Amino acid sequence: MASPLIHRMRVKLAFLIGGARRRELEQRLADETRFHIEMATERHVRSGMSAADARRTALAEFGGRERWKDEARDEYRSLFVEELGQDIRYALRGFRRSPAFTAAVAGTLAAGVAALTLAFGVVDAAVWRQPPFADAAHVSLLYTKRTAPDGTTRTERWSYPRIQLLRKSARAFSLVANFSPTTLNIVDGGDPESVQGEIVSSQYFPLLRVVMHRGRAFEAADDDAPGRAPVAILSYDLWRRRFDGDPAVLGRVVTVNGFALTVVGVAPRGFRGITDKAELWVPTTMAPSLTYPEYLTTNQNFISVVGRLASGADLGAANAELATLGPRINAELPPNDRIPDEVLTSAAVSLNAARLDASTRRALFVLLGAVALLHMLACANAINLLLGRAAARRREASLRAALGGTTGRLVRHYGAEALVAAGAGSAFGVVVAVWLAPFVAVPANVRYWRNFFGSIGAFDTPAGGARVALFGIAIAMTTALVAACVPAVGLVNLDAQQGLSSGARSAAPGGASLRRPSARGAVVALETALAVLLVVVAGLMVESFSRMRQTDIGLRTDHLLTFWVRPSEVAIPPRAAPQFISKLIASISTVPGVVAVSVDGGMPLSGSASSTLIVMGRPVPPRLDDAPPIDRHYVGPDHFKTLGVPLVRGRVFTDADDSEHPRVAIISETAARRFWPGENPIGARVWFGGGSSFDRPDSSAEIVGVVGDVADEPLDGRPNRASFYTPYKQFSYATRAVFVRTSIDPVAIVPAVRKAVASVVPGLPLYDVQTMEERAGGSWARHRFDAILFATFGIAALVLAAVGTYAVVAYAVGRRTREMGIRMALGARPESVVRLVVKEGLTFPAVGLAAGIAGALAVTRLLAAQLYGIGATDLRVFGATAGLLIAVSALACVVPALRATRADPLEALRSE
Repeated sequence: MASPLIHRMRVKLAFLIGGARRRELEQRLADETRFHIEMATERHVRSGMSAADARRTALAEFGGRERWKDEARDEYRSLFVEELGQDIRYALRGFRRSPAFTAAVAGTLAAGVAALTLAFGVVDAAVWRQPPFADAAHVSLLYTKRTAPDGTTRTERWSYPRIQLLRKSARAFSLVANFSPTTLNIVDGGDPESVQGEIVSSQYFPLLRVVMHRGRAFEAADDDAPGRAPVAILSYDLWRRRFDGDPAVLGRVVTVNGFALTVVGVAPRGFRGITDKAELWVPTTMAPSLTYPEYLTTNQNFISVVGRLASGADLGAANAELATLGPRINAELPPNDRIPDEVLTSAAVSLNAARLDASTRRALFVLLGAVALLHMLACANAINLLLGRAAARRREASLRAALGGTTGRLVRHYGAEALVAAGAGSAFGVVVAVWLAPFVAVPANVRYWRNFFGSIGAFDTPAGGARVALFGIAIAMTTALVAACVPAVGLVNLDAQQGLSSGARSAAPGGASLRRPSARGAVVALETALAVLLVVVAGLMVESFSRMRQTDIGLRTDHLLTFWVRPSEVAIPPRAAPQFISKLIASISTVPGVVAVSVDGGMPLSGSASSTLIVMGRPVPPRLDDAPPIDRHYVGPDHFKTLGVPLVRGRVFTDADDSEHPRVAIISETAARRFWPGENPIGARVWFGGGSSFDRPDSSAEIVGVVGDVADEPLDGRPNRASFYTPYKQFSYATRAVFVRTSIDPVAIVPAVRKAVASVVPGLPLYDVQTMEERAGGSWARHRFDAILFATFGIAALVLAAVGTYAVVAYAVGRRTREMGIRMALGARPESVVRLVVKEGLTFPAVGLAAGIAGALAVTRLLAAQLYGIGATDLRVFGATAGLLIAVSALACVVPALRATRADPLEALRSE
């Protein structure tokens, strides 16, 4: 095996041989050219031409012979490929000798390319990629708009009678279908289960161009009359899960919401409807039997509508038609009598645009921009590292140039070396991004309704498909070329004589001062500024999330089991609901370990029923919708005991507060402060807007107590809006949230609770079973996700800033080794050298720190609405960030400074 010295000699000879072979080729071609011109000239002179004419003719003949050019081109191509192969092999051997440097360059670029490719995948899936339906670009969501006399507008869905008018009149759409999400209880094929379903018209599946896996879709006859078509379609997953993929499932009768339906089809694998959650579909005409008795007759707008554009029609033409249809429909079916002066019109938006609201779209592009900036900073760090390596090898490059290496040859040689590291890292980043893409979707518990009426699935899971891969490849190629070219371009004006002169390391042009402005210094300042911005935002997000978790939500979350029961309103109408709830509470109370049970219309931290308030003895607004909004609760006698809510004044409900006794209400502290400031609300009477037995002055309720505030909404919303509680025995609906306080682990009693519920209504499943602690954690899941995401960005920016500072300081110290050696020879102590390097090395980070803090003061104000319990300019976060950045930058300077103290003073003086 050859010694390292012999190996280096072979490499250098191969480099020089390439230049020698090129010059030899050029000389040979020149000699052959002269020879053939002279021979042709002599031949023409013998034929009788003058010497001048013979010369011109010979030159013309030789100039038309392309074989000489072809030979030269082939020879040059062969030589170029051979030289490039030598350069790549040399680069691979060189990187094997310095694995740490190779890992730093490749790892930095891999992280940048992977992050940018993943961010593109997220944005592409959420914004540009169409929903997974055939020709989805021609599918639109149709909606109505109400305009009040004061000019304010609100967007609504449709009522079934309005949909019928729309379907008859719309010409810009070839198909119009309605759908509405719902929860359906199914008892066949296993234990009772609540599944997400969609109530749809017969045009729904043809509009989406869905071909059934088995059986048929709904037919036009299924839309003829209420209850005429007791049929259903199963999702592929439901068919496999509950019916074991039984091929004979078609024609099987299943019980849904207590009603017998015949299975006529199985949807294709992966199809979950427009909501992206559906597992069961039923015809619209079955809705009165399964969900709401007045589904087909009421003029309330709660049904979503989609349309497929007709051939030759576009969205503009469709909206022009809907603009005229809206007033006509409004005239035939006027709005609610309570608001007769509102104007109704209609419009359409593409299904792709409807699935994402404008604020989320902007947030996604901000995310893509932030990651793109981080990627550019990763490129800058890699370039800084490669520049430092090139500076350390400047004498070698000067020697190659002095021995005959051309500028192009030098650029190719060192460019190939950089390209190997940059290309390998970038390619690895693409592979990682494509592999990780399916796993980077936003967690389900972080999502919240962010589109029209919450009725459209997000369809935003990145797939790592061809588009993402092609984007990653393009970014990887661009990244590798930029990272390779910048260090190589520095060799174009290489001064070989100066590079070979004694002490060239410290005397090289360009200087190496850590105080003098330079491109690399500007990059360090920019990296530091970005790191400050991201770390400040991360600090605010983390602190906001921490304070949110520490906030008292007004109830005890321990030992509290929660779930929903959702019987059909057809089976248990409101008049029978109080009796059903009483039986339910009594049955659950007999389960061992149960301390108390109650019900409500919503879950804490998840939302509550709402209404408007009218206080007896005070003016009533002309429109009840203009009365103050409040939260409404229909609860049991032990509600406040079950949740652990303190009684502040008056009394709580008792079993005697039923429909045979006067109506009573209990209010929250916020309600007392808002509507009776400085007064005692006990004894006051109130009634509420629409929808209950408390909606008239003669059905008013007396306030008998005041309790502590409970966070009904998520903490970043309106968690302590005024709440009014009334006994469920005086009015309620059958669909209820159930709360069970236990003396043991609440999860342990779930099977017994299921049996207790089934003893009241056989086949009634529990839906969304969770402990209150789990619900509390889920309510701030989005804030936890944001905190983790921005913390990751902040850490990445810190690492990039540290690497950039280290690269620049190491480069400068490497070029000032002789100076450091002379300082040591003249008596400078190592610690003084370290202080000098650190002091100068912090110049550019300090500039970036100041710029970053100024930028953060401006940018964080935009985050004020997303923060909880902390100001956007919190001094503690800004101070901690500044200290952290200074510490990280100082540490990045110390490592090369310590290396400088190891410079040999004798060697430095000998070089003089």
